[in-house]
Amino acid sequence: VSNLLQAFTESCNTAFIGLATGHLTAPDFPSTAAMFGLGKSLQIGLTAFGGSVPQPTDEADLAATSIGQGQVLLSPLGEAMVAAAADTGTVHPPNLVTGTGTTSASGQLSTSVVSDLHEMMASVVDSGTAAGQGLPAGTYAKTGTAEYGTSKPLKIDAWLMGFRGNIAFAALVVNSSADGGPTCGPIVARFLTGL
Repeated sequence: VSNLLQAFTESCNTAFIGLATGHLTAPDFPSTAAMFGLGKSLQIGLTAFGGSVPQPTDEADLAATSIGQGQVLLSPLGEAMVAAAADTGTVHPPNLVTGTGTTSASGQLSTSVVSDLHEMMASVVDSGTAAGQGLPAGTYAKTGTAEYGTSKPLKIDAWLMGFRGNIAFAALVVNSSADGGPTCGPIVARFLTGL
């Protein structure tokens, strides 16, 4: 894979691992996650998980963390928070029940980061791992597949997160038989088309 856009579009784990091990340090992972509001206690009116991206403990853990494996834990709510921040550049804590928590912005992403994320997420839908899944025009997304357990083959959870208009979304299929694009793409397409 020749560049970050292509790696993101194709969801190329080896490219991300190479970039991460060559350019990032262990403390970069939890600090970057925090920029998107992950790892914080969420006050939304019911119990909610704010995600966890711990500092990698060694080079193998750094490689695993760089592709969302290792000890990284996210919920669809956490993924939707990241998608909403990628959309607008403003990190807002989620608010499910009126009058709970806070609705004020908790962070701001740089204009260049937002622009780059828009370009990469559009490419995923146009020609990458979410292409051909019926997602409506104007959808920006990222797919993924989380492997876990000790069975052979490993169990996988498929996911797709993104945004369209003023809607941020995340879909998760547990114990999936396929990757995030073909598994979650049609589900999200039906959801977005029904709005």
